[in-house]
Amino acid sequence: MKNALDELSGTTSKPEQSATETKPAPQPDKAKELEDRVLRLQAEFENYKKRAARENEVVRESASAELLLKLLPVIDDFDMALMHMDLHKKDDAGKEFMRGMELIYAKLLDTLKKEGVEEMNALGEKFDPYKHDALRHGEGEDGKVVEVVQKGYTLKGKVLRHAKVVVGKGAEAEAKAGKEGKNAGGGSKDGWAQDSGIN
Repeated sequence: MKNALDELSGTTSKPEQSATETKPAPQPDKAKELEDRVLRLQAEFENYKKRAARENEVVRESASAELLLKLLPVIDDFDMALMHMDLHKKDDAGKEFMRGMELIYAKLLDTLKKEGVEEMNALGEKFDPYKHDALRHGEGEDGKVVEVVQKGYTLKGKVLRHAKVVVGKGAEAEAKAGKEGKNAGGGSKDGWAQDSGIN
């Protein structure tokens, strides 16, 4: 009866095939190739995540450096104000004001230090063009910083702002410059011409 129904419907019944027979057996080379591709993609993605994290850190540090660099003139102003506050320190109100300024200054420096900003100690050090900007030569030990005109700062070990300094030229260099100035005529003691001829 089943065959008769099949004939009427135009289909013939086929013996059922097992699930294992319908799917071809996976080839070992193909499986190994797919596994390798997955592992490579995972490694590439991990490398991408690390690279993106490094790039984000660089951008974040750059933004921090720009902001901190803008704050350094405020530190300079505080330094100048505190140096000149001694004039007003005589009365009680002046003393209290001075104390308040010192507290604000200390808090600002502490905040900058927490961000990785540190003041360079340039005075007495050998001149280093990577850390110092020489403004002029002065009396003192040859090649050493004899005066700091503007403080320099580092951010996490990298120079944020160069220290503006006066560099010693030593006794021999001063004597030589003095002789050259006398021989050239019209020169000053540091070798620079006093009269440029322009009025």
